[in-house]
Amino acid sequence: MRYLSASSISTDAYLAGVEIGESLAPIRPEVVLVFASLSYGVDLPELFRGLRDAVGRPELLIFGGTGDGVYETQSAAHYAVAALGIDSAGAVHWESSVEPGVGADSAGATRRCATRALEALGGPPDFCFVLADGTTADGTQVVAGISSVVSGPVFGGLAGDDRRFHSARVFQGERDHVDSVAVLLGRGPLPWAVSAASGWQPVGVAGRVEAVDGCEIHRIGSQSAGAFVTDQVGKPLGQIDLGIIPLAAYPSGLEGAHFLRSPSRMDEDGSLTTFGSIPKGTLVRACTATREDVLRGVSLAVRALREGRLGFEPKAALVVSCAGRKWLLEDRGEREISALFEALGAKIPMVGFPSFGEISPLRTPAGTYSEPYFHNVTFGLALLGE
Repeated sequence: MRYLSASSISTDAYLAGVEIGESLAPIRPEVVLVFASLSYGVDLPELFRGLRDAVGRPELLIFGGTGDGVYETQSAAHYAVAALGIDSAGAVHWESSVEPGVGADSAGATRRCATRALEALGGPPDFCFVLADGTTADGTQVVAGISSVVSGPVFGGLAGDDRRFHSARVFQGERDHVDSVAVLLGRGPLPWAVSAASGWQPVGVAGRVEAVDGCEIHRIGSQSAGAFVTDQVGKPLGQIDLGIIPLAAYPSGLEGAHFLRSPSRMDEDGSLTTFGSIPKGTLVRACTATREDVLRGVSLAVRALREGRLGFEPKAALVVSCAGRKWLLEDRGEREISALFEALGAKIPMVGFPSFGEISPLRTPAGTYSEPYFHNVTFGLALLGE
């Protein structure tokens, strides 16, 4: 397996694609994972065309999505494009698929998308990467859909749109798609391992979700959802808190594993809309974090892989890190990337993006995985080997 990463800040989409393609051309990649800011807009197909022209491989598989900026080994940027080229010399069989309508039926669209890719693959996948429009999809249901088709670790997240909360894109081939989900599968000798951690800390007391409609939480205990969070964190929620003051949800009780849900909207009646649903009856706690807590989450994600019998030397990395982490750090994401390489002990080819939600199982010290979860304000990490 060979990997190269590259990035470009060129505002001309075709030239940005050419710059990246020329950087990746030495390994003639079979697959290129592409992440871009929405600033390229209607010119995204030109970016893909420039990439394909420069790589010089007609059958090149392009896959990816938009984010609230991009990450790459050498930089983090609000407005740019980053890519990771992968070449297995034909040892890995790759298939991808895209399905529209993820907003209306997140589970069904994801299930249909994954089924189509799996049928084309011709056997169980050894690698699974899923992306969906973060402005329309219910991440919880995306996980339900992919889990009904694919076993084993699943990694991915929700595409973003530069904090506009209007319309994100996923990429497949030379097209960008709105309100869609995309799945990339690989079958063959591709060593990889995934992990996720946040650093956010629960505060106050727990409450039970009593009234919910999809991703809209109306009542926690006897209070509106907004009033509950306000009481726990000790201050009224404002627009600046969207994405960075999440709820920790405990599906099996307070002693069990939890996942995080961040609010994307607050209504006058106190209802909170989150980037993924929480079932009625679930116990929740409000959470807060300092900048030091956020960076500690990066170290925790790496530690879970190091302690979990990795079994291979990391040669490349994929990062799907919540945009809320970047907003709290008030930077382009460079501190998270520095923390990642410091924890790994080396710089390796890496790409990623600030997301509107993260998809990953939790990794145990024994190297096994939990079921996949949809997370918020979480640092998702996938390490790839030879």
